[in-house]
Amino acid sequence: MTTSIEKPRTAWATQNWNLFAASLLIATWKKLGVHSFFVSPGYRNAPLIAALQMHDDLTIVSCFDERAAAYQALGAAKASQKPSVLMCTSGTAGANYLPALAEANTDQVPLIVVTADRPFELVHAAAQQVIDQRQLFGRFVKQSFDFPAPDAHLQERAWIGYSRDLFALAMAAPEGPVHMNLPFHTPLDPVAVADGPSADRVRQAMQALEVLPGASELSQATELSDAAAQYLRDTLRQSQRGFLVIGRLARDSDRRAALLLQRQLGWPCLVDIGSGLKGRCEHEILDVGHPRMAALLAAYAPDMVVHVGRRLVSRHFDDFLKTANPPVYWVFSSQEGAQDPMHLPQRMQSTASLSSLLIALRVEESQSSAAHDALMARTEALRHDLQEVRSPLFGFADVAQTLNGLLPRMGHGLFLGNSLAIRAFDSWLFHPGRLPRIEANRGVSGIEGLLATTMGLARASEEMWTLVIGDISLLHDLNSVVGLKSLASPVIVVLVNNGGGRIFETLPIAAHAWVKDPLISTPHELQFAGIAQMADIPYTLCRDAAELGAAYERALKAGQSCLIECWQSPDADKQYLQLLREV
Repeated sequence: MTTSIEKPRTAWATQNWNLFAASLLIATWKKLGVHSFFVSPGYRNAPLIAALQMHDDLTIVSCFDERAAAYQALGAAKASQKPSVLMCTSGTAGANYLPALAEANTDQVPLIVVTADRPFELVHAAAQQVIDQRQLFGRFVKQSFDFPAPDAHLQERAWIGYSRDLFALAMAAPEGPVHMNLPFHTPLDPVAVADGPSADRVRQAMQALEVLPGASELSQATELSDAAAQYLRDTLRQSQRGFLVIGRLARDSDRRAALLLQRQLGWPCLVDIGSGLKGRCEHEILDVGHPRMAALLAAYAPDMVVHVGRRLVSRHFDDFLKTANPPVYWVFSSQEGAQDPMHLPQRMQSTASLSSLLIALRVEESQSSAAHDALMARTEALRHDLQEVRSPLFGFADVAQTLNGLLPRMGHGLFLGNSLAIRAFDSWLFHPGRLPRIEANRGVSGIEGLLATTMGLARASEEMWTLVIGDISLLHDLNSVVGLKSLASPVIVVLVNNGGGRIFETLPIAAHAWVKDPLISTPHELQFAGIAQMADIPYTLCRDAAELGAAYERALKAGQSCLIECWQSPDADKQYLQLLREV
């Protein structure tokens, strides 16, 4: 016989074994510093939801769409650099997490996923809302634990230990998502049962938690061996035409180290927009996608290339490496596996931290060479010429250049959507200002969940963010728009609506319109004013850069989430790119 109960006044639920087990998990992760929980509705996960509701000091976000929930959790984990926890019901609910988990796995973002499940005896018995959830996410999680359904045989220390192991796995280098599949018998409701956990069992659990060590720095980077460090120093001394590549960097400590390395080396460098250092480094060159820049770098003929950080947004430097074939090529990155699409046989790769790299190098100030001076002088001339290019059509370049002069430097973040959005900021800002913190989902470069990720970043950082996104990407994430008004930290959505996937106009497939249209370019004539009205957020339509600038300044001053739609010609970016290449 069961009896209905009121919401308990303690963080521990002992009315039945399901609630007790859920309380164990949450208490363990809370002790380890996890504070963000993203929960989607359902009944099988009701014990988890009930246990969460007993905590007033956790961030608990309700998300009716599991795919958006996973991307919000991804953004929150990026901002806090601690795991966020995802919780959902059984059946296909958890399957919606997969795109965000693929991104988290590839981009090394820690997440803890808890999928509630039916007990084993119902999984293969044609019961309702059941799929086989064991190993649901395959190789896209670092580890998947199948927990037993809670009952009187539950061992508190084992549950606490395995929960801590999941946290440690998520945080251990390389960081990434982990999965717990947790079946529940009935009752799923917060009702008391006659044979529930005793006060003694609660004391045992609390004692185990008291001696549980807190979260420590679990991610230890591999150090350079003495022999590798000596070889690196020797090749540095011999190099006459060194070249530095600064890829995507996730931590402020890595940004500081990369900036110091660049200043010490004094080499020409290519700086990716995802590094957070674009416009802040000396001797920056332009994207080698431009024919003149590629020719200048080929003439420089680097004899040593050092790449720090993750892969670049632009593929053009990979193409350059294939033909330049530098005799010495080092990659320092947390990326698992080869970070080298060209598979250069001379590549040497290390996961050593950039701080340890600085210590190992003991670099002295470098002297510029004639080749270096010539490269930089000609780069500045090209930069000046490109800066003068103006297209009569309002395009992505205008959006990047307009926001470049208006984005707040402090207390603000910039999330860049994929395809042309991030490329406009990476390749078409010829004199970038000091940009704010920049984030993007470049692990697998998908176009779904970008607004949800930005919302997660805003929640965890407690700062305002600007999202620059294309129309097809926002159509992928319309479910998230309705949550914008509820954010305590607002998100300004700058939407570029050019009527479809216009990046394909800049690729070789553009020559084959019968293939490209409509199944690849997905053209449409939709506008988004009605979406903003549905979400009850301010909306502005802009048709040129001046209108965008005025609307963005108003949005910053208002300090609330809004949608700014930039209505553009489908031919704008293609025309601008053609004008650049003619310079």
